[in-house]
Amino acid sequence: MFNLRGRGQLLRILGVSFGIAVALGNMIGAGILRAPSAIAATMPDGRLILLLWIIGGLHVLLSINILSELGTAIPQSGGPYLYAHRAFGDIAGLVVGWSQWMSKLAGIAATSIACAEFLPIVIPAAARYTLAVALGVQGALYLLNGVGLRPGRTMQEASSLIKTAMLVVFIAAAIAVIAPAGQAGTTHLHAAGTALGWAVVINAYSLIRGAYSGYDAPVYFSEENTSPTRNIPLSLLFGLILAFALYVGVNGALIYVLGVRGVAATALPFNTVLNQLGGPLPGVIFALGAMIAVAGVANSGIMTAPRILFALGRDGLLPRWFTAVNVGGSPYAAVLLTGLCSLALAASGSFATVFGLIALLDTVGYVLVDAAYFALRRKEPELPRPFHAYFHPVAPALLLVVDLVLLVLFSGANSLALYFAVGLTLLCVPLAVLARRARQA
Repeated sequence: MFNLRGRGQLLRILGVSFGIAVALGNMIGAGILRAPSAIAATMPDGRLILLLWIIGGLHVLLSINILSELGTAIPQSGGPYLYAHRAFGDIAGLVVGWSQWMSKLAGIAATSIACAEFLPIVIPAAARYTLAVALGVQGALYLLNGVGLRPGRTMQEASSLIKTAMLVVFIAAAIAVIAPAGQAGTTHLHAAGTALGWAVVINAYSLIRGAYSGYDAPVYFSEENTSPTRNIPLSLLFGLILAFALYVGVNGALIYVLGVRGVAATALPFNTVLNQLGGPLPGVIFALGAMIAVAGVANSGIMTAPRILFALGRDGLLPRWFTAVNVGGSPYAAVLLTGLCSLALAASGSFATVFGLIALLDTVGYVLVDAAYFALRRKEPELPRPFHAYFHPVAPALLLVVDLVLLVLFSGANSLALYFAVGLTLLCVPLAVLARRARQA
């Protein structure tokens, strides 16, 4: 199943095309399919909605500015966990590593379910077998990635290319072919009780931030990149540029055709737009495109999550056998554990609860990475930095302040997630002590 013949190592075969593909694969999925309707239901003005998507892109731009420096200064596979661990030690590393890994598990489970939910549009009889299809999608993707890095890379690049092309075609068709819907096409939502307040804005921005999450995917594979010094910054930047253009373009097209009221009226406004083209074919094409989009997100999670376990194992925070790599370049022990857990999570249906908890933990991780940037600048000034973050220290400091403010706001909005974050941090203390003793022994 996992191509266990021989003892292998991580393969240095990835380039810019994969970096862009995995960034897009992580970002563009169920978020852009579901978020426009949820945001439009509470936001009274289409122009403000587009402004929030633009702010979300600028926020990510500040993040990739420091990630480009960290990812090229520490060119190892494992993602942001590496930077928190190097800067602050085992406890911070465990908090970031475990929260990242659990977030990936929830994403894999949720996107496999979403993929299965679109299949009945193409094959109506599949509606009775949603869970079985979701587990089958996961199983196929784990088999593909268990073989080695090359099949996973091919799947990621192909799925990202297809869904990018389909979204571009959707934007062009919506604007050029379909006429805006009269009064419903106005930018304002004239519904009672839709007063705009900070809570509404924060909730909308949390959905947008969630849609952009995954932009950091290229740094999980730094060690497997042929030229991380050059390719990591380019992958992060061009992945963001493409996602930003698609997000603003899709939301602009939906608001242009349907108006904010029309976007809010249905959970899948894409279908409403495509139905105006006439016939069942556009809906079927959309369903296939949506399945490809969310399958690409699941594949990206399946590729990145095992790299976190691999890095934890290499640093002695997990058993060393998590560093085992097969001849195809796949960390098969880490892939196997990730697969068992994400399949169980999908079968249990509890991934929605995990998502609610992980939103705050992701923000904790962002704050720790922001702080790690400054800590490593101070602790290791001699560390080679092929890429230097622009506008230091102003831009990185602004990012840290923004993420701290979001951390406070998200903590106030979800007390359960706050308790879970505190509990995870406390649990990581004895785990860090045990790991340190094991390394000394």
